Amino acid sequence: FKWARKLGATSFAHWFFPLRGGGGAIGGSVSGLKYDALVDLQWSSDSAIKPFEEAFPADRLFVGETDGSSFPNGGLRVTHAAAAFTTWDRGSPLFVHGDTLYIPCAFVTHLGTCIDQKTPLLRSSDAISRQGLRLLKAMKRDQSATCIYNYLGWEQEFFVVSAALYKKRPDLINCGRTLIGNLPEKNQQGELHYFNTLPPSVKTLLDNIQAKMFLVGNPMIVKHNEVAPAQHEMSPIFCVSNASADSNVLFMQVAAEEAEKLGLHVLFHEKPFKGINGSGKHCNWSVGTDTGANFFAPGKTDASSELYVTALACLAYGLRQYNELVRCTVAHAGNDHRLGAQEAPPAIISLYPGQGFEAHVDAIIAGGPLVGYNSEKKMVNPGTRNTMAVPSGVEDRNRTAPFPHCGNRFEFRAVGSSQGCAMPVAICNTMFAAGMAHLSGLLEGGMPLRDAVAKVYRENREIIFTGNGYSKEWPKEAAKRGLPNLNTTPLAAQQFSSYKNKSVFKEMGIFEPEEVDARAELMFEDYNCLLGIEAQTMIRMVETGILPACAKDLSNYKDAPELAGERPTVYKSIVSELARLKELLTKIPHGGVEDEAFYYCETVKPAMEAVRDLVDKAEGLIEADLYPYPTYEALCYSHWV
Repeated sequence: FKWARKLGATSFAHWFFPLRGGGGAIGGSVSGLKYDALVDLQWSSDSAIKPFEEAFPADRLFVGETDGSSFPNGGLRVTHAAAAFTTWDRGSPLFVHGDTLYIPCAFVTHLGTCIDQKTPLLRSSDAISRQGLRLLKAMKRDQSATCIYNYLGWEQEFFVVSAALYKKRPDLINCGRTLIGNLPEKNQQGELHYFNTLPPSVKTLLDNIQAKMFLVGNPMIVKHNEVAPAQHEMSPIFCVSNASADSNVLFMQVAAEEAEKLGLHVLFHEKPFKGINGSGKHCNWSVGTDTGANFFAPGKTDASSELYVTALACLAYGLRQYNELVRCTVAHAGNDHRLGAQEAPPAIISLYPGQGFEAHVDAIIAGGPLVGYNSEKKMVNPGTRNTMAVPSGVEDRNRTAPFPHCGNRFEFRAVGSSQGCAMPVAICNTMFAAGMAHLSGLLEGGMPLRDAVAKVYRENREIIFTGNGYSKEWPKEAAKRGLPNLNTTPLAAQQFSSYKNKSVFKEMGIFEPEEVDARAELMFEDYNCLLGIEAQTMIRMVETGILPACAKDLSNYKDAPELAGERPTVYKSIVSELARLKELLTKIPHGGVEDEAFYYCETVKPAMEAVRDLVDKAEGLIEADLYPYPTYEALCYSHWV
């Protein structure tokens, strides 16, 4: 209490992470809290009206209560049975931001079911520790270890635009992305923006964000321009996953607050602008013991190499056997616009351990020893006397892979920029814990380590892919390997509550079956909500902005109709396609959230694209002063000066 007051806190808040999406649109925060004043009554007073004083009773630090039925819950709470509780995650530090003491919390119902993002991450961290220690015991390695940690270092991509222009785009406000608009002639050709000098206004913003994050104990150490114009990235030092996931949510809040002060706005949607790169949130994930051993670092000794080879066998098992589950954790409406494009991995989940390690796996399967993988770094000589040789990675990087190895960690590249890190990392922990449990069972049954590892690799060999994930050939090859290509959110969400997934969640202590069903329902509900908002927003923008502009523009040619060109045809086509979209929206099935999601995906989205194609064509025809919304060119470049 004294510490918080010294830092200026006048309130405290149990800070939790409900199951809501939002796609990066305004109001789509991935956290929740209420502000309670650091005040209490003087209970020792005899007065009927007791005086109050500055205070923070100890029990308020640990637990709180709120209404669970008002948050997305998938049927786990109802109005007449609504109690839900917050409980402090003691592994994630308290901090003071502004005038509030933030207490990171899990969020559970009266029955103990979780209705948040943090609880499954904490449960999965326990699973990692249990199964990791079990594996070490079965291997007869590192018997002094008492805990297995999982770590996260995130890379947050985002766009920065003028707040004044943002407020003139209903699509950005309601949806987080533009529903119409053409790229300027100069966009991201030639990679002119990537790692270039930060625009002065953006440099000020990122410096301010960095300073604020330092004050609450979250050191942001990297900031730079990304590939697309107006796109940027910031990254912190890694730490344990639960605290790191919390810091990412705080970062998004701080970025929004600091941008507003400068007349800017930060866009966290995965695809704010069509035709240029979208944004991800790369989750660099690793696992290690409290004695310092890293499961995902090859090391320099036979013991560390053996642990690495064994751990990657467990990872291959987890990714192969629970492939759909890993895909589900990054499935949402915004990410559907990004996955499979040229700035993100495909929706096919595969493992990239490096080409040299792939050859080592094949040698193990053929009967070779576990050790022998050459993990020595190579030296790259620039060939000049002014520069020193560079120690390169053991393996080359693969930006097209959803799960590539990066020296001492794996980078889950498919995570979307608007979502929190907690669930993606929870699923990584779960499937890896399942892999360790499987291999431990083989060892405990008497199978030698070499044979057990070879068996796991042999049975899951198809998950390892070291080629070009962007190539047209890869989906065909993946199909031959039996790897699913769940390229839309409805297709992925269908798989979340499968018997196999419910079983592994139960076995690893992550979810009860009803918790899985609730989350599957919410995946569909969130998708339907966002697509419905997008469709209605598009209709309003076209009817109240685009069509009036078309009419005014067409009137310019009443005395010279031969100059109107294709304007009459294009403008009339907008009207007919918009009418078709409106008609389709009246036929949305209401038999269930799954049917509704597939209808939005397979029927409404193509109709919206048809409207957009015509509106974007009209943008190139309408007199510039008549176009009703800020253009892509203005949004991407106006704040640079």
